[in-house]
Amino acid sequence: RGHQLSNGTFGIKALDATFITARQIEAARIAATRYMKREGQLWIKIFPDKPITKKPLEVRMGKGKGAVELYVAVVKPGRVMFEVGGVP
Repeated sequence: RGHQLSNGTFGIKALDATFITARQIEAARIAATRYMKREGQLWIKIFPDKPITKKPLEVRMGKGKGAVELYVAVVKPGRVMFEVGGVP
């Protein structure tokens, strides 16, 4: 599931396992739409639903888990992250 194109004609597929942050997804979306000059469609096939926590700087160990710092999408090799369609 997630390794074949479902909507578009072209896709961007992950080669390595990694975490993709919400800011990285948004930056890729902006860059792709600017490059396509707003022609065609872009589908984002991943969603950042995993919270990553972090304790504040210079805080001693213990006292529970830190607050949520950011959300990431877990991407495994072969996963289609973006799809593009309708581009001449």
